[in-house]
Amino acid sequence: MEISAIYISTVVYSSLITVLSIGFTLTYLTAKIPNFAHGTYAGIGIYITFSLTRLMGLSPYVSIPIAFLFGGALSMLIFILVIGTLQKIGGGAIVLTISTLAIQIFMTAAIGIYAFWVLLTFHTYTQPFILRDNDIQISGLPGVFPFALIFCIATVIVLHFLLTKTNMGIAMRATAEDPSLASVLGINIYRVQLFSWFLTGGLACLAGSLLPLWFSSSPITGSGMITSIMAGSLLGGLDNIYGAIFGGFVVGTSEQLLTYMLVGLFGNYIGEYRPLIPMIILIIVLIFEPRGLNGVYERWQVRKISKARVVEKSNAQEGA
Repeated sequence: MEISAIYISTVVYSSLITVLSIGFTLTYLTAKIPNFAHGTYAGIGIYITFSLTRLMGLSPYVSIPIAFLFGGALSMLIFILVIGTLQKIGGGAIVLTISTLAIQIFMTAAIGIYAFWVLLTFHTYTQPFILRDNDIQISGLPGVFPFALIFCIATVIVLHFLLTKTNMGIAMRATAEDPSLASVLGINIYRVQLFSWFLTGGLACLAGSLLPLWFSSSPITGSGMITSIMAGSLLGGLDNIYGAIFGGFVVGTSEQLLTYMLVGLFGNYIGEYRPLIPMIILIIVLIFEPRGLNGVYERWQVRKISKARVVEKSNAQEGA
């Protein structure tokens, strides 16, 4: 089976950005802050795959459960040591948001230090690198192509089941709606937030572990994806997990296909400006509809109700 490389890139990248956007939105819903370090968990997943594949000679897919557990554990640790501590001493949303920026800078630097240490110790080139040759082939296609798509779909299905059919999911939804009321009703807000950070950190790290199987990666790759992640989350509506699915897919697809089209028109140099595409999407959303799809839906509902009232009033006048 022959599929153009651009379509493989689009499907893989869009699937991973969608998962990362869902995680960003879920963290925002439960903690009420944007986690700017979210993309850096993907960067950690990248080097977990690198370490297991290049240094230990294992299949890159062995990194999947390891990346999920490591990313989840690290995210929980960061929440306990930093976010939870700041919440307990009365840190507001601005302080908590700035702390996520500090975490992002610290983790990105740690990844860079690790990459440099591996280079000096094992004499293995660590940045940038790509692991396409280590991937498996499925019907002539790279394994990451179907797996990234399956991973995205499975994440959506599992999260839907979690949020609608389990006690923890119901508690997460209640916390997202009104943390104070949820606490009064006996929900342990701290435990809900801790679980949310474990889940989103694990999924982000897992998404990152698949990235080097098709895309060139380096220590700043994960942190550099935060604009795309935020654009997808904001486009879908920061308080709408299902909207993040749409937003992440649109941003990921636009980033890949528009870059491909522009490179064809203007030359390879234009590829360096690819990060501007999610930035432009982010700016457009902030200017015209800061609430993303939620705002569009609410406007549509208001117009629908207004038209119904006009029709009802007109019928009443005719009847009189």
